[in-house]
Amino acid sequence: MSECYRYLFIKNEQLKPCEEFTDLQVQNGISLYEVLRVVSGKPIFLQEHFTRLCNSALHINQLLWYNFEDISRFIHLLIEKNDVNEGNIKLVFNIQKNHKNFFAYFLAHKYPNKIQYTNGVRTMIHSAERPTPKAKVYHHQLRSKTNNIIREAEIFEVLLLNKAGNLTEGSRSNLFFIKNNELYTAPDNEVLNGIARSKVLEIADKLNITVHKTSIAYEDIRYFDAAFLTGTSPMVLPIQRINSLRYSVTHPLLSDILRTYRSLIKEYLNQ
Repeated sequence: MSECYRYLFIKNEQLKPCEEFTDLQVQNGISLYEVLRVVSGKPIFLQEHFTRLCNSALHINQLLWYNFEDISRFIHLLIEKNDVNEGNIKLVFNIQKNHKNFFAYFLAHKYPNKIQYTNGVRTMIHSAERPTPKAKVYHHQLRSKTNNIIREAEIFEVLLLNKAGNLTEGSRSNLFFIKNNELYTAPDNEVLNGIARSKVLEIADKLNITVHKTSIAYEDIRYFDAAFLTGTSPMVLPIQRINSLRYSVTHPLLSDILRTYRSLIKEYLNQ
């Protein structure tokens, strides 16, 4: 079963049935990718996702062969032909020795439910780090390992612990902590700076919240009051537990950030 969801996908500039898609098409070679969310039939933060794709390409000395207008056209065509109002779309620029291809397709998604937003989610630490943290490049081995941990431990997310003993990010999300009404997150050079993460940092600036971009040692995580994940699917999601450590899911600062992020999405949809 391939990760191509719904009925149709785009390969280069052509619509094709999902039956013709195989995961090997994006697992072989180098795959630069982005996952964006569609809400009410509109792709959220599309310009930001495209900019990050361009930056990922530059980090590995590559250039994208479609511009923003092309990508926007492909995405809206995909939404229209699959008749979808809500979901996640994956964009992939795949580069192999003798050829290169672009893919756009819907992924099966699982968004947090109301109970998870209210009660927070369980997470677990795993010793691993992205080989290229500043470029969103597909790493099949790491993704397979973390997916297995999530499934077997029945948790929401795996948090990555690097060789220096610092917690950096989630396997598919970014990570924030709260202490004394201030935010803590890993330095930009240690993580893949997600779009939701950048929006939370903008919110923090708007609300005059102090942000510390600093390495977060494993032995120090017990001293934080609250923690949360950010990402395309979870948006801003409270963490109830990291391993056996419990955190507040009703912290006022966390509630303010979540409320402001939701307002930001509504404003974007109304543009």
